[in-house]
Amino acid sequence: MSDSFADGNFTNNPMWTGTATHFIISSGRLRLQAAEEAGEAYLATPSQALADASWEFSAWLGFDPSSSNYARVYLASSTANLGSALQGYYVMVGNTDDEISLYRQTGTTRVKIIDGVNGRLAFPNSSMRIKVTRDAAGQWQLYTDVGITGYYTLEGATTDVMHATSLYAGVFCDYTATRSNLFYFDDILITGKPVAPGARPAYKDVIISEVMADPTPEVGLPDTEFVEVHNRSTKTFNLGGWMLTDGTTRATLPATTLPAGGYAIITGAAVADSFKAYGAIAATQIFPLLNNAGDKIVLRLADGTVIDSVQYSDRWYSSADKRAGGWSLEIIDPNDLCGDDVNWTASLAPAGGTPGTQNSVRAQRTDNTGPVLVSVIPTDATHVTLRFNERLAADVPVTTNFTFSPAVQIASVSFADPSLRRLDLLLRTPLDVEKTYTLTTQNIWDCIGNPLLPANGRATFRLPAEPQEHQVVLNEVLFNPRPQGVDFVEIVNTSTQYFNLKGWALGRREDDQVKEAEVVSEDDLLLPPGGYLALTTDAATLTNHYPTAQHLVEMILPSLNDDDESVALTDSTGHILDSFHYKDIYHSPFLKDTEGVSLERISFTGATDASANWKSASTTAGYATPGYINSQARPAQMFGDAVVITPEVFIPLTGQPDFTEIHYRLDPGGYAANVRIVDPHGRVVRELANNALLGSEGFLRWDGDCDDGTKARVGYYMIWMELIDPKGNVQTIRKRVAVAARLH
Repeated sequence: MSDSFADGNFTNNPMWTGTATHFIISSGRLRLQAAEEAGEAYLATPSQALADASWEFSAWLGFDPSSSNYARVYLASSTANLGSALQGYYVMVGNTDDEISLYRQTGTTRVKIIDGVNGRLAFPNSSMRIKVTRDAAGQWQLYTDVGITGYYTLEGATTDVMHATSLYAGVFCDYTATRSNLFYFDDILITGKPVAPGARPAYKDVIISEVMADPTPEVGLPDTEFVEVHNRSTKTFNLGGWMLTDGTTRATLPATTLPAGGYAIITGAAVADSFKAYGAIAATQIFPLLNNAGDKIVLRLADGTVIDSVQYSDRWYSSADKRAGGWSLEIIDPNDLCGDDVNWTASLAPAGGTPGTQNSVRAQRTDNTGPVLVSVIPTDATHVTLRFNERLAADVPVTTNFTFSPAVQIASVSFADPSLRRLDLLLRTPLDVEKTYTLTTQNIWDCIGNPLLPANGRATFRLPAEPQEHQVVLNEVLFNPRPQGVDFVEIVNTSTQYFNLKGWALGRREDDQVKEAEVVSEDDLLLPPGGYLALTTDAATLTNHYPTAQHLVEMILPSLNDDDESVALTDSTGHILDSFHYKDIYHSPFLKDTEGVSLERISFTGATDASANWKSASTTAGYATPGYINSQARPAQMFGDAVVITPEVFIPLTGQPDFTEIHYRLDPGGYAANVRIVDPHGRVVRELANNALLGSEGFLRWDGDCDDGTKARVGYYMIWMELIDPKGNVQTIRKRVAVAARLH
């Protein structure tokens, strides 16, 4: 399109429309000729040029521009009404900084994408020639020739593909009464073509098929992050204006053709050249910083519609070596739309990944099982979040698919995030803090169409309470793992309440301060009464070492020394709920090597920091019990006497039980005690306490060891206990215990 206005009109060849009564042709130029009052005026003409396009025009302003007197020359617009909300691009001529700049407009939001030099137009009148170019990839350049010298100056360059279509170009004037006839435009020349529109994709037509989140150390691919997308449909798409986001950073994709069955590599423009040999590249000016441990990536259209999303985790590598860096995560079956974590694994390609081509791990997976309701968490009295183990069908379930007992009315149901694995229920009637509820779901399907079975759609829950000290306690600690193993810390809810662990933390305790506090869960996580959780850095590795492990939560653990450290559990406010100062000497004296052996709590009622309340996990349990009842756990002792021995017969080291406890209940407390183990000949083989101050209730433990470090012989022994009250009165108590052995 071109117009020099030499024909003396703007009504045809080409036709300009808008506030036509405000413009005239004067001396072969388009001139604003409006009433002497402040206002706005515009003219627009059809133009679809946006790919490999060039816009050139001349302008003259008979004044020094200001915030009330400036021009916008639209290169692309979605509407002929240039004074309304629209999608497009324009050159700002003037304004407060007396500049010539390039802007993107979305609705009524205007963003400067090329910032011209300030003061270019700081004169009583200015003549200028302006040129703008844009290639098919969305790379813009803005040139100016102020004073029309015949030489252009580059004001700046950028890449922007937010808007991929145009219907009109035109001029817009904002003026005051004294400037209502001092705008001139001439010699407008527009060349180019429309951006190839491509088809509009449906959900999952294009999928995220490969993620390189940790490229270091380099294996064979460029040492830079990338995300690969794959067109699994039979249609061709233009990625221009699409967005890739991690929730913090939004990367806008350039105009890139993605044919049916094709792949495209999304990476930063600064490193895009390193992928030229691998295939089609969609280079973005800003690329999200992908977290090595895991992140959520969402692929959206320019209008925000979600096309695909993946919340990857470094657990998906299933290999400690590949988790260390240099290897990509690849989707296994592009047609398995519900697999998520089980449908991803580390690349098998020798280079560490397959950007731009079919994945090295490609295989067909079959999903014949329906979704499972994993948890129900009330985030407050009127909002409940349901979490499922896989993606659900995209249609939002109706309220009648959910039933509460006791009855609760549901106002609405919605998906909580693009993963389609979580549903939010808004309740009409609030939950009662005193009641326990059961939720039953029905008519729920995964995204393939497998139905949820009734047995997998029920959950019991309660409004979470505010935790009190020692209601959730430290119950097991593995601080010296086997080679290639990992630490873990187990917690257990000893109360009758439900607790939401969101924001809780685990750290090292120094005096009354918690150092190196690491968050247990950034998300809502409900711990029911009697519930166990094993907190570890790597659930897969822990399960490999302890196959019966369960109820695992991955997190960053504070540093746990192999011999002596204090670990503390805090709630979301930082209040310490429980802490344990462990020592390697708390392990069984008969263990030659404590590597890979956890310390287990014996009694919930016993003090956490009491050394007698911790014991090495038993041999028969595999030396650790992460996520379930401890091998050394004992029920609370029923007292019929001031001192009770349990059990009265035990087998040291290999038995179950392999130690005995000397429980005491003294009223009043405040006794000092001497406690010794005596053999049938009256010889003291083990001194358990020497003038030790006892509380009103507690226990001492004997592992069947002697003071010289050997194991006591098989036979009967006497527990001799001398109690001295605060007045000096002495009481002696004798109890019998037997050390047994296995018959071979």
